[in-house]
Amino acid sequence: MRDKLSLKPTPQQTFRLIGHGVDGDLAGRLARSREAEARGLFEQACNERYLAFQDIVEILPEDEAVELDRNHPNTLAAMEIILGSAVDNYLVGDAELAATQLELLLDCDSEDPLEATPTLALCYIALGEWDSLAEIECDVEEKMPLRPLLRMCRTFATEGSLAAEDIASLRRHAEVVAEFKASEHPTDHAYVEDISSERPSRKALARELYLRCEPAFAGIKGFIEQLSQAL
Repeated sequence: MRDKLSLKPTPQQTFRLIGHGVDGDLAGRLARSREAEARGLFEQACNERYLAFQDIVEILPEDEAVELDRNHPNTLAAMEIILGSAVDNYLVGDAELAATQLELLLDCDSEDPLEATPTLALCYIALGEWDSLAEIECDVEEKMPLRPLLRMCRTFATEGSLAAEDIASLRRHAEVVAEFKASEHPTDHAYVEDISSERPSRKALARELYLRCEPAFAGIKGFIEQLSQAL
């Protein structure tokens, strides 16, 4: 029986994931997971991504990292599946598996075109891996509001304090400040419609950031409350 996927080298010393049959069509499997999610079938979408991830891992060598060709559609879909499955696992509380998936993705393309690093940073917070977090903080875009949030979380967890310069940096993002000070963060129809649009509002993006950070930050006792008061 032919494998679902095969690994093909390119002249550029990268590799492509060549699909065979329906299960080897990673772009199609990714599309099906997104369609399921759009219909509110979140468990089905997560399962679709995780099963595809397992097939991808099976074809990748265990003893060395390979650079994947993100210009190849099926290979890019594989990378997006790994990222999507990692986010799924992070959000359901399995930060360890999510971190492993994200580290694999970065091994496959160190330029991080899919921006896996921010979620990996949150996984490190959830796992209490402060040295690992410190190593990748600088890889998060400096102008992103997540950058000072990561620093503040790390210093609060390790030193019990919040740096004034980090608070000042976060205050430049008014919508994010408002979201972290809010008592409720509804994911109602209006929010879903906004964040799913081609040009989400800053308010929706701020709420998405809060919802992405909350699973990791909630494990640091008192951090969210202290941050809200400081802002």
